[in-house]
Amino acid sequence: MTCCHKIESTTVLSFLGTAMAGIYLLRRNLHSIQSTISDGNSIPENDTHVHPTHKSNLPTLPSPTQTLALIQQRRSVFTKQFTGRSIPRKIVEDMLESARWAPNHHVTEPWRFVVFESEEGRDGLGNLLAELYKKGCAPENSDGEDNTSKKKPFLQAKYDKKRKGATLSSHIIAICISTNNPKSKNPIMEEVCSVAMAVQNMHLIASAYGVGAYWSSGGVYSSSEDLESIGSVESTMGVFNPKELTDFLRSTMPDERKEELVCLGWLYIGDYYGDFHHREEGSSGNSSKKWPSGRRGTIDDKVSWR
Repeated sequence: MTCCHKIESTTVLSFLGTAMAGIYLLRRNLHSIQSTISDGNSIPENDTHVHPTHKSNLPTLPSPTQTLALIQQRRSVFTKQFTGRSIPRKIVEDMLESARWAPNHHVTEPWRFVVFESEEGRDGLGNLLAELYKKGCAPENSDGEDNTSKKKPFLQAKYDKKRKGATLSSHIIAICISTNNPKSKNPIMEEVCSVAMAVQNMHLIASAYGVGAYWSSGGVYSSSEDLESIGSVESTMGVFNPKELTDFLRSTMPDERKEELVCLGWLYIGDYYGDFHHREEGSSGNSSKKWPSGRRGTIDDKVSWR
């Protein structure tokens, strides 16, 4: 007698995704993040400053020292620094899960995200952003006749950079806010702040994994002189998305979830080290590559104590 067990494909994929992300993080921790912290913020192996909940029945939390070290090592890593290789989806899912726990007044959860993962999706977005850049430049035949225009001349290198940035990214997340959320009675600025905190959470998770990420606002804003001519939608927060962008994002959403959104930017995510386990066999990657250093001024001249 034989016995057959049916395993759902989604279960297998979920398990594999978790395993891939775990191996990726393990490899990063072994030779990258801690070894590249050069400003005295390394995480002690035996951190005696333990959060009080460690002594209770609550889930174990990182210590204050560990948490601060992660925050201090968050970096904006730009697309030109990406290897062009993909990262496990589980990492992006963890980033989105962290966004879900950002503070938000009255639990309105105003963030909306569109994840561009496929090559077709990323290329389509890259082409759109390149065209929006070109459209926002001064006409090629303009020789300074209109001195009142603030438009800059078109640069082919910048146009190509926008397309290449999308190609080098593993994922690109459109950072949006719902402007007609029936649950929200909050001032729009509070909702924007909640979305920004959600992005900070995602960025911290990316840094914890040793994954590159940065928030770009390219293609999001239209100049006031163009609002009437290109039919941009005016929002109460002073952000004007080009109509092409609004239509593009709406086309990515199923009919039952279409709502009024304003895009605040893009979170570009990409492989930084290029040596995780699903690279070609025999490739050692760039294990000598250092995590980017940071620069900040002192906090003393920005704080008053009373």
